[in-house]
Amino acid sequence: MPKILVIEDNKFLRETVIELLELHGFEAVGAENGQVGIQLAIAQIPDLILSDVMMPELNGLEVFAILRSYQATASIPFIFMTGSEMEKAQELKADGYLKKPCSATEMFRAIANQLEKPAVTNPQHQKVQNNSAPSNLSLRARNQKSRFEIASVCWQ
Repeated sequence: MPKILVIEDNKFLRETVIELLELHGFEAVGAENGQVGIQLAIAQIPDLILSDVMMPELNGLEVFAILRSYQATASIPFIFMTGSEMEKAQELKADGYLKKPCSATEMFRAIANQLEKPAVTNPQHQKVQNNSAPSNLSLRARNQKSRFEIASVCWQ
């Protein structure tokens, strides 16, 4: 079950996204600001990060830059969610972008696109492999594909 970290300062939105993710078979954890998000990302090494851009403490752009600077978190797929800072987010070349508000279908499509990619897409940013994990990311992502397809149909 892929773990997704949701970094979002809006409590209602964060809890809604986490609930949707859990309903569709993901393990989801939330962070109320960028500082907490960085701590959770380093401690738990999620399979994917969904992050707002405009937040207190550290904004999503700063979170992205910091996590890319650590070897253990550098290759975690990172998707920005933003209502107003899309151009700034796109300049950083994250793995994906969602314009708020977005539909659940759009969110699950963006997640599926990232989890279906090979585990190592950039040799400079290789995710540290956890040998205690039952399987690698790409195998888990393949097993989740049908769930994404169902989610896309159900949430249109």
